Amino acid sequence: MELFLNILLLIAATITANIIYALFSQIPLAFYQIALGFLLSWLPQFNNFTLNPELFFLLIIAPLMFNEGQNTSYLSLRKNMKSIFSLAIVLAILTIVIVGWFLNWVWSALPLALAFCLAAIITPTDAVAVSSITANFEVPPKVMETLETESLFNDASGLVALNLALAAFSTGKFSVISSSENFLVVFVGGVVVGLILGIVLVVVQTFFQRHLFDAAAITLPFNVMAPFLVYLVAEECHLSGILAVVAAGIVHGIYKKRLRLTSTTNQVVLTTTWDILSSLLNGFVFVLLGVTLPRNMIDLAQASSLHFSVLLWSAVALYIIMILLRFVWAWGRMVKLPAANATERWRNSWVLSLSGVHGTITLAMAFSLPLVVRQHLLPFRTDLIFVAETVIVLSLLVPTFLLPHLLDRQKDAFTIHEFNRVLTQMVDYAINKLRSNDHQNSVALNHVITLLNTQRGHHEHANLRKVAHLFQRTQSLEVAIINDYALNNQVSRENARRYNFKQLANLRRVIANPWLRLKLWWRVIRLIFSKKRKIVWAQRQQQQQPPNADYAKDMQRMENWGYHAVMKYLRRIRTKANRSEIHVVRQYYELRHHRIQQSVTEDENERELLIEAFQYEYYFVQHAVQTERMSPELVSALNEKISTDQFVYMTSDD
Repeated sequence: MELFLNILLLIAATITANIIYALFSQIPLAFYQIALGFLLSWLPQFNNFTLNPELFFLLIIAPLMFNEGQNTSYLSLRKNMKSIFSLAIVLAILTIVIVGWFLNWVWSALPLALAFCLAAIITPTDAVAVSSITANFEVPPKVMETLETESLFNDASGLVALNLALAAFSTGKFSVISSSENFLVVFVGGVVVGLILGIVLVVVQTFFQRHLFDAAAITLPFNVMAPFLVYLVAEECHLSGILAVVAAGIVHGIYKKRLRLTSTTNQVVLTTTWDILSSLLNGFVFVLLGVTLPRNMIDLAQASSLHFSVLLWSAVALYIIMILLRFVWAWGRMVKLPAANATERWRNSWVLSLSGVHGTITLAMAFSLPLVVRQHLLPFRTDLIFVAETVIVLSLLVPTFLLPHLLDRQKDAFTIHEFNRVLTQMVDYAINKLRSNDHQNSVALNHVITLLNTQRGHHEHANLRKVAHLFQRTQSLEVAIINDYALNNQVSRENARRYNFKQLANLRRVIANPWLRLKLWWRVIRLIFSKKRKIVWAQRQQQQQPPNADYAKDMQRMENWGYHAVMKYLRRIRTKANRSEIHVVRQYYELRHHRIQQSVTEDENERELLIEAFQYEYYFVQHAVQTERMSPELVSALNEKISTDQFVYMTSDD
């Protein structure tokens, strides 16, 4: 139970960080996550918090790497294969060797094998962390593409090197030839296993997609389970589980693009699910960093303040060495970068070196250090974890301060005001085109126009409390009107009661304030069950129709009475101050009125008209691109808005 509560708190901190970042995006998201983790670290339940490294890799790293793989372009991989090999394998191994020897030289008490362990831990880069740091800057696309593809494979280089260094420490023996052979077997074997399992899993999912009309309930859990299955199989074969899930993810990405139009619903569900899952898992890791770092600092400071300062300066030195190695590698043209002149080459080289941000994999590898080796506690384990965590923090802080001097701040592709302005023009265009076609079914046309108006941007924010009070008054008015007709014996008492409570139940879902809901219930109950009406109803019981008699017919009549009374009331009280609130309430009653009144034929006419309207909207955007200076991002946002609205309407059951 305690573990469940701790994980729940970590997830809550991740979500909270996302909320804060949405409001204040000037600071990178990773810093909010680390800060909230730091606050959690002072709670009593996190004093001795530990996470099983094997579970950490399986439950967090495997799905993250799988998702990165399936979002990676196969063509981009082929085009950048030389750069990937140069950065993810050659530079990674060179960095591990140089950093390991340097660390052993400055920290003579640390065994050489453990120095290589630490070097292997701090070498891998994290593309997601890079994206968080550079979110507000214009990174050259080629540089960003290189960073993303590098991070897919240098993780495996670091993991394999870590395992070799740990094996050398535990056995006391190290062979360059044997280690190289082992490295190749684990590396290549992981890729092969991932490709084979990826193809098998894709074939199974494709079978279900082609033979079942709605296969999302099968393919979604199948797709989410894929990284766990692939990782476990590869690890059981003593191969690289990380490379296996990356390879399987790339295979899934290739087939996902080919099947994009054969399974549209499935693709929407899968993409949304993975976006949410990867966002939570990445945030979870940085919150964990914030939780563990303070306790490690306290433990080290209590042991020896001199030792703490040595570790801190060692971490700074290691980070500087890695930055310089990456710069020399890029400046020496060991990786292909765009460079029109010497100045651009110098800038891109520094951007590539500073953007080698460390995050998820580095922290996971640090946690994976065993507690016991050869029946003895692993020496310097806490020290190594602290240095790794410090390097992560430095790799986040330094680019945050230096990249603004190298890169231009990203310009907003469009503002919300501009989007709302063009969106309003688009909706007006579609409505005018529908009206000009002289459609005979005016009821369906009016409802389609009402639906289209809901697409407009919200220029004025409606006060939810005022909206809730308006709903109270309109519902009370409607109940009073219906009960008056029931008293005049124009509808049965039972049908009036059922109608009122049905509309109340629907309205409760609209009003978010629980206290206002309770007041609404009380006012309606008082109106329905007041003593005076009870007496009148009892006197007329003999004259009434049996309960539920002609309910469908009575439903139509009561809806007309209530709807027209509410519309008249809203027109009478409408002012400039409550215009937004009146619009929300009016829209609710108009949509409800149409759903109750429409026939099957009208529903078909409405669908045809709405599809026609969507085509007009697409045409408007296409025409606007040719006549106005609209950014590609704004065009994409408008098209996405139309397609999403069309998808939601066509799949709704209303």
